Amino acid sequence: MPTSQSILDIVQRTAFVDTHEHLCEEAVRLAAKEGRAPGPVCDIGMLFQGYSESDLYVSGMPIELAGTLNDPQIAPRDKWRHIAPHYARCRNTGYLRNIRETVRLLYGEDDVREDNCEAISARIKALIEPGFHRYVLREVANIDFAIVDGIVHGRVFHQTADPDIICSDINTLPLSTDLNIPMVALDVNREPSSLRDWHGIIDEVFAQYGPRAVSTKNQSAYARRLDYAPVDAEDAAPLFSRYLADAKSLDAAELKALQDHLFHYCVRKATDHALPVKLHTGFYAGHNSMPIDRLRHNISDLCPLFMAYPNTKFVLMHIAYPYQDEAIAVAKQHANVYIDMCWAWIINPTACIRFVKEFLMAAPACKLLTFGGDYFTVEKSAGHARIARLGLAQAISELAEEGWLEEPDIQPTIERIMRGNAHELFGRQRASASTA
Repeated sequence: MPTSQSILDIVQRTAFVDTHEHLCEEAVRLAAKEGRAPGPVCDIGMLFQGYSESDLYVSGMPIELAGTLNDPQIAPRDKWRHIAPHYARCRNTGYLRNIRETVRLLYGEDDVREDNCEAISARIKALIEPGFHRYVLREVANIDFAIVDGIVHGRVFHQTADPDIICSDINTLPLSTDLNIPMVALDVNREPSSLRDWHGIIDEVFAQYGPRAVSTKNQSAYARRLDYAPVDAEDAAPLFSRYLADAKSLDAAELKALQDHLFHYCVRKATDHALPVKLHTGFYAGHNSMPIDRLRHNISDLCPLFMAYPNTKFVLMHIAYPYQDEAIAVAKQHANVYIDMCWAWIINPTACIRFVKEFLMAAPACKLLTFGGDYFTVEKSAGHARIARLGLAQAISELAEEGWLEEPDIQPTIERIMRGNAHELFGRQRASASTA
């Protein structure tokens, strides 16, 4: 039987597919470094923005410090003095562990401290050169390719500068459940005057971007329950017309009915284009804003959708944490449901170790995707990939030691869940995107 070290070696050699990112373009980082345009700072503030920042606030950091991390006029040592007392209070979390993994991998330090924060900041800035996205993803993190969503760029779809390594989703949020008619109309150079027009615009979006996208994504779970009821066009049409005239004229039930109709329309278009439908489930980004009762219903709310569209592949993101048992159950029950561990490894690493073990004991291994960095800056995705590799290796080793995973199955299982499943789900579309 392979040892824990030999299993870790297999995991380290095997490339990930990174199924979910929010990465800004490399050009944005270069412009920020050179002071030509705003963007993420080129010092330790970049490391602590986003998820780490949330844990710092939850641990007691004053919200008044929110603007300091991305302020290039504040010296790294002064930023560290703001951060340090609160970092000490929450360094145990996955979010903050990821900072240490990142500085080990990229900057040759074991942690951020007052005596090295200036040196780390200098190395952060030095790394940001043309080609550094490819370097971090391929050479440091050993990632085949990553998938980003267009919404971070203010678009339904964003064609990346290097689609061979960074592919894109169509984001259906502004098309359906968080209507952004001005943004979409600008994108297609066409204004709607009726629901039929809006259907035509959605058709145009999919015709234009479907061949270049690898999937669709919708994160409406941040704003509503996922109980998408079927609503006929004849019932939705007058609601859309009223929405065009005055969005506030619709009450909550009417707005939900319109969203539901448009969401179903987008699912059908995704199915026509053989695009998997990725849905945010589970935990919320940020802090002091999560209604846990809504999260509790995510998986059960979606079950009618899985049955209504048996030919659509649904990808449930973030393991629906903290309701990951329900995610395993629907992956075992429904042939068209896949579970994505994107973001989850840094939300709760030990829960993810348990999740991998329990998933592989219950559901087909072909239904699991095991990594997505879920960051705006690529550097932290490298640290996240390191945490995911350590956790995967531990989970597989424990299954092997406990007699649940036989030796001939170890390497094929690792290959499948780290990259094989993602290539099967997104590979054909990625080939089109890379050659478009």
